[in-house]
Amino acid sequence: MIRASKVSTKSHYFTDELALRPPYDPAMPERRGRPDTDLLQELYSTGLLVELLVDEELAKVDVPDELFSFIGWVTRLEPVTPGALSAETGLPPTTVRDYVRRLVARGDARKIPNPADGRSYHLVLTEKGRATAQRGWPAVLAAFERVERHLARPADEHLATMQELREAVRLALAESEARPRRPAAQAESSTR
Repeated sequence: MIRASKVSTKSHYFTDELALRPPYDPAMPERRGRPDTDLLQELYSTGLLVELLVDEELAKVDVPDELFSFIGWVTRLEPVTPGALSAETGLPPTTVRDYVRRLVARGDARKIPNPADGRSYHLVLTEKGRATAQRGWPAVLAAFERVERHLARPADEHLATMQELREAVRLALAESEARPRRPAAQAESSTR
């Protein structure tokens, strides 16, 4: 019997059925694609599946999944500026600001003055935020162990490749941010 997982309001979850399909098999002609698009599809799907898996484990230890990954980044990098969080995670600065606002509002983090300049700030976790991270860490380890059992090679052999891929995607996004954007009205008129 297949047990349905929690219903998500996140737009990128279409159905839990996706996680139940057989693994990708490049030998199957109907699934054979181009390596360039297959790589991106695998990265995207892996991220979604990791989120589902970690969220499932967090629920078992009664830790809210909302912004848990972001708290993990703050834990790794604190004290950290919003700009450094944006650069490391690849999230747009506006998204980082929203996440920071939400963490501060719920008491998981606080802003402290940046000693390097008087205008910006560093983000640090509060005791409540640290407690959330510590309570959730066993769930992350449990999710990792569930994945590790199914790996053909040791996990550390995959890490450098994943870091290289994440950096390549981050740099690709940075290229689009560096290009000047045309106003929407101008872009529409040039496509007619």
